[in-house]
Amino acid sequence: MRMFAKNTYYGWFVVAGCVLVSFGVAGGQFSFGVFLKPMTDEFGWSRGSLSLAFALTFMISGLLRPLAGYLADRYSPKAAVLSGVAVMGVILLLIPFISTLGQLYALFAIMSIGITLGTGPILTKIVSGWFHTRRGLTLGLVSGAGSMGAMVLVPAASLFLVLLDWKDAYWFLALLLLVLVLPAGFLLIRNRPQDMGLEPLGASKNAPGSARAARSDQLKLLGRDATFREALRTPLFVRLTMGYFV
Repeated sequence: MRMFAKNTYYGWFVVAGCVLVSFGVAGGQFSFGVFLKPMTDEFGWSRGSLSLAFALTFMISGLLRPLAGYLADRYSPKAAVLSGVAVMGVILLLIPFISTLGQLYALFAIMSIGITLGTGPILTKIVSGWFHTRRGLTLGLVSGAGSMGAMVLVPAASLFLVLLDWKDAYWFLALLLLVLVLPAGFLLIRNRPQDMGLEPLGASKNAPGSARAARSDQLKLLGRDATFREALRTPLFVRLTMGYFV
């Protein structure tokens, strides 16, 4: 297996790019709450009507998850993720120019597309394709980056609100996505290790025959996409589904 940059596996750079995307998109998403009071004060809207815009974003994003998964399978996962970052960044730039509640709802509905593409299953697909071993660590890093983004960007947006204005806070979040996260993701993220002449970390073709036979059922789906029927027959799918349901 070829290595990159003095024996550093390139997959770790892919993880770094996915971490930045998760940090920026999730951090921007969970920063919405700090804008509630200044926007109600400026426009005179009720908190309920403004909160509905935030709720619509989460609802539409959830409904679009299957579509995001389809796009990641059908087309380039990297292109889908970066499109999500770009959409969210542009919408954050435009929000300070709104004047009606309908405009706000429309922009938040569009931004839900960016949130869907820039978080969750597509990042998981990219990272999983690079790592057969250490998947727990790498996926944990990407998932944890979203929580870290909320911990960092919510106070940062609040600071802009105190020192400047809510519009400046939105522009700060937008520029963070468009100037830092989007270029970094473009440079670091790659769809598959095979595109760079590499193999997924842990994908050894030289394992002893007896060991491979003993784990044949466990490795049956490893490193490739399973069909829906194949996934239904695996205990892991059932456990994950029940875990999310609970």
